Amino acid sequence: MELQEIYPEIDSIGAEVIAVSVDSGLDAARIVERYSLDFPVLYDSSGDVSRAWRIFDLLNDGVAAPATYIFDSSGELFGYRIGENIADRPTAVEVLVTLSAA
Repeated sequence: MELQEIYPEIDSIGAEVIAVSVDSGLDAARIVERYSLDFPVLYDSSGDVSRAWRIFDLLNDGVAAPATYIFDSSGELFGYRIGENIADRPTAVEVLVTLSAA
């Protein structure tokens, strides 16, 4: 998982990654274990969080669309990207560039 690879760099600049998974808690926990994720994962099995952010079933596939939100140090939304398909996600470099500008 690309974000795990750059997580030490993200952490070193004082930023945090929080993943949100609409998988069941058990399935999401398996992913955390499989990839040895160091960042927190929010289990949104009900889809409530994804619905609140208006990304649930956005692609008519019954799951949350891939989305990345970046907040500045004051908690204000600095930038975001909502994928147009399940594989449309920002690269690690794109995340780091955006974070460095926040």
